[in-house]
Amino acid sequence: MKRINSTHAKTHEKRKQIITAALNCFTEIGVADTRMSAICRRSNASIGSIYHHFKSKEQLATAVYLDGIKDYQNGYIDVLEKQTHAEDGIFKVVEYHLNWVVDHPDWARYLFKERHATFLGENKQIFDQLNKAFFKRAADWFKTHIRSGMFKKLPSDIFMSILMGPCQAFSSQYLFDQTCSDINRACQDISDAVWNALKQDK
Repeated sequence: MKRINSTHAKTHEKRKQIITAALNCFTEIGVADTRMSAICRRSNASIGSIYHHFKSKEQLATAVYLDGIKDYQNGYIDVLEKQTHAEDGIFKVVEYHLNWVVDHPDWARYLFKERHATFLGENKQIFDQLNKAFFKRAADWFKTHIRSGMFKKLPSDIFMSILMGPCQAFSSQYLFDQTCSDINRACQDISDAVWNALKQDK
C-alpha cells in the first residue's frame, strides 16, 4: 500500500511540475510558439514523461487552463460558504478574487488571454460542468440572503455583473500594470461599492 501511495504522490508531483513549467512558458512565449522541449527544460521532465501525462501540447494547454479554473473556483466557494453574514460574504469574495490574481498573476493572465482559445473547444462539456457546479453553489449562498432580505432581488446576470464586474475590471488593470491603488485599498473600496450596490435598502 505504501508503495502505491508513494508512486501516486510522485506522479502527482511530476504532473504539477509539468503544469507549472507549461504555464510559465505559455505566459512568456505564448501557446503557439512554445515548444515541448522548452517545457522539458523548465520541468526537468523527459519528453516521454510529458507525453505520458499529456497526449499533445493542446491537451497540456487545456490542462493548465482547467487547473487554473479549478483552483480559483474551489477557493472562491470555500471562502464564500464559510460566511454566515451577507456583508461578510461580499467582502470575502472580493478580497479572495483580488488576492488570487495577485498571488497567481501568470494563471490569471493565461485564463484571461486564452478564454476563447480553439484548443478549449474540445473540452466544452468539462468547462460547462465545472461552471454549472460553481455557479449553482455560489447562487445558492446568495439566494439564501436574498430570501432573508439582505440583498436586492435582481436578475442573476445583473447581480453577478455588479458583484464581479468591478473585481474583473481592477484585475485586468492590475495585470497590465495600470493600477495606482494598492491591493488592500482596492479590496476595501470595491467591497464597499459592491455591498452598497447589492444590499437591500431598509
